[in-house]
Amino acid sequence: LDDKTTPRAVRSALILFQKRSPGSSEDEKREVLDSAYRDVMERIHGQKPGFRRLAEKVLSWIICAKRPLTILELQHALAVVVGDSKFDNDNLEQIDRIVSVCAGLVTIDEESGIIRLVHYTTQEYFERTQEMWFPGAESEITETCVAYLSFDIFRSGCCDSDYEYEERLKSNPFFQY
Repeated sequence: LDDKTTPRAVRSALILFQKRSPGSSEDEKREVLDSAYRDVMERIHGQKPGFRRLAEKVLSWIICAKRPLTILELQHALAVVVGDSKFDNDNLEQIDRIVSVCAGLVTIDEESGIIRLVHYTTQEYFERTQEMWFPGAESEITETCVAYLSFDIFRSGCCDSDYEYEERLKSNPFFQY
């Protein structure tokens, strides 16, 4: 996977690997995949600090989220600054940047807008190694959610009508999460 730079290339390599090694034991396959994912993570860690941190946050959210996130929800989650009293649109990350810093590990479903890991084995790997790569991810996600709900715009409380609720969702895409 070291030379694969797009989600499609990574996915194709993983499918080819699974087809080529039908006689290999599951443990052997897992070791090879673990090594490949470790190499990709080392490549991510070799990026400039800002890109590395963005990739870590993106992967943390995708791996730890309680449900799949749309790219818009993820953009808003990434843009939250704990301690701010309102959301700042100038803090939104570009979609291309979000995908590229993850070195082929994430893809966006064009139909649903869901951002996800490129292959089910990627999820399995990160579930086994989450504490190594993303220590404290769940705490950080919790802090982000609390900070988001603490924005001034939500101080008015519950919405009085369905229309008002729908408008709040449009203005605050991460609110529904």
